[in-house]
Amino acid sequence: MNSLLARITNNKHFQNGLPFFLFIFGGGYALREFRSVRYDSELNPHAKKLIKPEEAFGDIANKAGSKVQLKKSKATLEEDLDTLYEKVDLDNWENKRGPRPWEAGSIKERPVRRFEHAPPTVEELTQSNIGDKYQHRD
Repeated sequence: MNSLLARITNNKHFQNGLPFFLFIFGGGYALREFRSVRYDSELNPHAKKLIKPEEAFGDIANKAGSKVQLKKSKATLEEDLDTLYEKVDLDNWENKRGPRPWEAGSIKERPVRRFEHAPPTVEELTQSNIGDKYQHRD
């Protein structure tokens, strides 16, 4: 019996596989328990409370000023879709091919902004105070 227990505990499937499966299935169980606390109205009094957009995005509206509109529109989704169809012509369109990096001239060349600096010289590396930052340390 003792040798069987020693063989099982020394098995690499037992040493690596068992903790893995415990982590996977135990983690799922723990997450389910934590999630139930979040949505259970008996444990969390704020679980069923619906917040208004003014409460949720009030700080963003204050920072942005008049850019953010929190008022609901009176139009339904169908009316919004109809206004979108009026603005966009879906019958007359053209397929435009995007730029390909391997084709010459398809992507505009942009100027590279880098600081020009030369590698350190031998004199700079041999100086005691400057060479310290270039020396490799283990």
